[in-house]
Amino acid sequence: MFEQVVQAVRAGRSPLLFTGIEGDKLGKNALWDREQFGDPMLIPPSFSFDRKLPVVENGVLIERIVAAPELILCGAGHVSVQTAKVAKLCGFSVTVIDEREDFANRDRFGEADRILNLPFDAALEELAPSNAYYVIVTRGHRDDRACLERILQRPFCYCGMIGSRTKVGLVFDHLLQNGYSQDLLKRVHAPIGLAIGAVTPEEIAVSIVGELIQVKNGGTVGVEWDEALCHAVETLPKPYAMVTLVSKTGSAPRATGARMIVQPNGTIISSIGGGFGEYEAAEHAKRMLCSRATGAMRYTCHMTNDDAAKAGMVCGGTVDVLIQIIRE
Repeated sequence: MFEQVVQAVRAGRSPLLFTGIEGDKLGKNALWDREQFGDPMLIPPSFSFDRKLPVVENGVLIERIVAAPELILCGAGHVSVQTAKVAKLCGFSVTVIDEREDFANRDRFGEADRILNLPFDAALEELAPSNAYYVIVTRGHRDDRACLERILQRPFCYCGMIGSRTKVGLVFDHLLQNGYSQDLLKRVHAPIGLAIGAVTPEEIAVSIVGELIQVKNGGTVGVEWDEALCHAVETLPKPYAMVTLVSKTGSAPRATGARMIVQPNGTIISSIGGGFGEYEAAEHAKRMLCSRATGAMRYTCHMTNDDAAKAGMVCGGTVDVLIQIIRE
């Protein structure tokens, strides 16, 4: 089931994953993608596929799974170098486009997942990620305009363009004259970044990535499966435990649907939020794996304020998780 989820995400789709978290449904899964897999009884007959997710309904956690966000940097100047570093630190996959190999190279962009030394129009034609965040930081308004024209013809989660209000106005005027609507141009973040008074390339990068995060976390795109989790599902030998955050109270940082994998030796891949709650969940998962247990269990870690303080957290609370043992 989880391998089917990864295949769908790799193909640019956003499947719905149904996970039983109570009673006789506990640990069972169903997947709604182009076809249905798993136990159809987990899918509520009245379920609306357009509603905000994730939700828990009739003892079933319902999620829309999406790939980790992909940042596409159009331009390889000083701001782009710093933006790639900050974005990668914040979980974005990073692609850099610039035909100038003396700018777009591994020495300058060691964090980038991909570097394309192609003209902007050719590179953008080659790219079509489902969870795309475009940042236009080219060396001139002609290239800015060419990139923006291409990007506005496709779906995107975010599009931002660096530059003064005068330069942005000139680009927008040209696009309006060529048939682009005012409503579409309103979706472009220009000038780019949060208004924090940024001056240096590093500060500008922080303001840009801050805006990317604001857009990403303010929407209803879905639950992200990061590259580490996807790769583990594809390659890890079984058995392992899939640990899913079902609910939380207090200071736990991750949201419902966060997942991590625990191996029999205790190795953890990805995260459900760190701290005492994650540690306890991982220990339970490890014990289940070592005892050759099968199936699933629900576990709630109750933290007092003293527990939280020892774990470096602000306050107490609970972390409610589902542990599924994957043996075949």
